[in-house]
This record gives sequence, C-alpha cells and structure tokens, in this order.
Amino acid sequence: KAMTEQESRLNSLRQEREILRSKESQLVQLEEHITATKRELERWDDQLEQHQIRLKEYEEVIAQRSTIEEGYAQLTEARRQNDELNQKLGLLVKLRDSKSQLEMSIERAQAALITEHKLAQSKITELEAISQKLPQLKNELQQAEAQLHQLAEQEERLNRKKQTCQELRTQVSYLESSQTRLEREIEEIIEKINLLSTQADATCPLCETELGKDGLKRIEAKYTADRDSKSNSLKSNQAELASNKIELESLEGEISPLEAKLNQDRA
Repeated sequence: KAMTEQESRLNSLRQEREILRSKESQLVQLEEHITATKRELERWDDQLEQHQIRLKEYEEVIAQRSTIEEGYAQLTEARRQNDELNQKLGLLVKLRDSKSQLEMSIERAQAALITEHKLAQSKITELEAISQKLPQLKNELQQAEAQLHQLAEQEERLNRKKQTCQELRTQVSYLESSQTRLEREIEEIIEKINLLSTQADATCPLCETELGKDGLKRIEAKYTADRDSKSNSLKSNQAELASNKIELESLEGEISPLEAKLNQDRA
C-alpha cells in the first residue's frame, strides 16, 4: 500500500511537470506576441513622425496667399489626419501601458513557474529517493512481521507453560491435602487396631452383643486391609506428588528465562 501511494504521488508530480512545460510554451508564445506588438508600436511612431512632417509642410503652404484656398483645404485635411493620429497616439499610449502591465504579468508568471518547477523537481527527487528505498523497506517489514510472529509463538508457548504450572499447583495442593488426609486416616486405623489388641472381649457398638475372638479378628482384619489399602494409596499419592513437584519446579525454572527473553525481544 505504501508503494502504491508513492507511485501515485510520483505520477502526479510528473503530470505537474508536463503542465509546467505547457505553461512555459504558452509563455514563449506570449513573449512572441509582445515582440510583435512592439514592432507595431514602432511602426505607429514612424507614421506619426511622417504625418507631423507633412503637417508642418501644409502649414508653410497655407502661409502663401496665392495658395490659401488650397492650403486651407490641405490644412483641414492635415488637421483631420492629425486628429486621427492623436487618436492613434492615445491608442499607442494605452498599448504601451498594456505592454508594461503585460510584461509585469509575464515576469510574475515566470517567477511562479520557476518556483513551481523547483518544488516539482524537489518532490520528484524526494520520491525517487523513497522509491529506491522501497526494497529495503519491504525487507525490513518482512523481518518485523517474522519477528512479531516469533514473539506471538513465544508468548503462546509461555502462556501454555504458565497454564500447565497453574494446573500442577492445583494438583500439588490437592495431593498434599490427600496425603494429610490419608496419613490421618491411617493413624486412626492403627489406633483402632491397637485398641482391639488390648481388649479380650468386646461388644458390637450396634447390637451390644459380645464379638468374641473371631469377631475381633474379623474386625482387625478389616482394619488391617483398610490400613494397607490407604497405605498403598498414600504411597501412590506421594509418588505422584513428588513427580508433580519436580515437573512444577522444572516448568517454573523455564518460565522465568522465557519471560525475560520475551520482554527483551519486545523492547
């Protein structure tokens, strides 16, 4: 997208340069028109000078009495021509004023065109420099995108490890609680077995009948089996707890450097 915008700007500046060239052509035509106007003014000046000479000659002729009528007619004609020349002289003055204003307009237009041309050249140079850097900018963009993708993968891996750590902490807490419970229950069973061994006769707590030796042995065997079952559960619990603690410690050791590296790469 950035490349398309730069190419669009470059095309726009090239169009502006063509417009400037067109204006320069128009300026040349305008200068040629001014030159032609100057020549026309010079021609009118020559005609004015010739008519003034003729007017002077006519006045000299009129001074002669013998040719007064003819001179008068000539004078009338000369005056008419003089009036016409005066009108043309007024037109000449206006043309000269217009010429002066036109020359000033031309100078201003030339200055504006030169300024616009310099600005256009500056913009073209700037855009050409930018266009030369586009391959490097594309490469830098690709590297940045690859780095962002790598950072995202690192962050996802770190989050998975943190999630696993949290699950392990929950499991360790549960296993520690289970271990405490099993140890307490085993101690209670041992106390019951010890209590049974000290009693020769005992009564059933439900029907209050004497249990006898066989009954005591059955109860003791039940307690013993219960104790052994819970002891096995305790050993399994302890083994799983030890394994989870090792895994948790290992994960916690991995998370710290991963976080440090991720923060460093983000900086």
